[in-house]
Amino acid sequence: MASSSLPLPPTAQDVCLARQPIFDLGNRCVAYELLYRANAVSTSAGGFSVDAMCSDTALHAVVSIGLDRLTAGAPAWINLGREHLVADLYRVFNPREVVLELLETITPDQLVIDACRRAVSEGYTIALDDFEGKSSWVPLLEIASIVKVDVLGHDAVSLSAFIAPLRRYTHLKLLAERVETGSMRVLCAKLGFSLFQGYYFSRPETLGGRALSLQQVTIANLLQLLSDPEVSERALDEAFGSHPSLSYALLRIVNSASLGFRNVESIPYAVQLLGRAALSRWLLILLVSGVASRNPIAQEAVKHALVRARFCEIISATTGSGDPSARFLVGLLSRFDVLLGLPMSDVLDRLPVSADVRDALLHGVGQHAHVLSLIEAYEHAAWETVSELGTTTGASLGEVYVQAVTWAESRLSVSPTP
Repeated sequence: MASSSLPLPPTAQDVCLARQPIFDLGNRCVAYELLYRANAVSTSAGGFSVDAMCSDTALHAVVSIGLDRLTAGAPAWINLGREHLVADLYRVFNPREVVLELLETITPDQLVIDACRRAVSEGYTIALDDFEGKSSWVPLLEIASIVKVDVLGHDAVSLSAFIAPLRRYTHLKLLAERVETGSMRVLCAKLGFSLFQGYYFSRPETLGGRALSLQQVTIANLLQLLSDPEVSERALDEAFGSHPSLSYALLRIVNSASLGFRNVESIPYAVQLLGRAALSRWLLILLVSGVASRNPIAQEAVKHALVRARFCEIISATTGSGDPSARFLVGLLSRFDVLLGLPMSDVLDRLPVSADVRDALLHGVGQHAHVLSLIEAYEHAAWETVSELGTTTGASLGEVYVQAVTWAESRLSVSPTP
């Protein structure tokens, strides 16, 4: 089964891996769809065809990296093409750890139908991607357990009519994809959908107020102090000392196993051990972790912000171009507008950021804009754009993304909520 320690084989092509959360009726993240393709600039090797090489690379890269690192134990939805399915390549996965998502491009001929029956008999769950109501897919409706429906552009009448033929299959669960508004989420739930994906779930500003909380303002003020070299260590001690919960959070962070320190009991000593740059970084993480406490959707969006930050940082360090700390900040702040429910310009007015960081976040220009565009394209599985932007990184973007996901999850498990 999946291993988290095997390296990619030397002949493997770089594989693009991204993930999109799937939520249930209780707004709990219950699974991740993995989005992967071979890099668009890959070339064939040996006597293998490009199709065979891409299929092998896509599946085995996931196995080599390890599903546990990608999904933190939640089921992974794996996109399957015809070659993957009829060749039984899905058997490299534990049936309890994956859902096999059949792409809408597959023609459901007898070979495909037989392969699906085989998979189900072996304990695998099958989902049909982007169902369009074609009669040729009827045999698969008897076999599959989940059907994904693109709800974008539908209203109540058209969506109800579209899913009406599916209602006779009482064993099927319906997943609404491309849910972009809260009203569509409510409508889908009323119509019988029980799983959800879409842009709505990455915009938690629709769930809360528009102003920074007192605790968030306090953290922003501390970040201002840390960025000013004229502010003394004593002044920092006093600033933290006036906010016991933040002092407690700081000491917990410094004493955490991930940093290797023990028995740190004073704020000045903690500041000395961490340094101002590292402390600022942790305060930013605390700022977003406070948002994560609202509900599971917000928590997933916070994790998204941390993944972006770490991804940008690693790419910068790998290429040796740009300041990794600044790139970390750009990645993290790129989601602050939706996390805090404020325009980006208002967010940046509250935080000590350089002109270059502002340019990247507000206008998409400057020395940090490239890496931000790269992670945004990666998240949307826009692999041609990823290939164009990532040719100079010298890094396996799939590996970098997995490292960023692992790091983000470990940080949220350590960070106490302010």
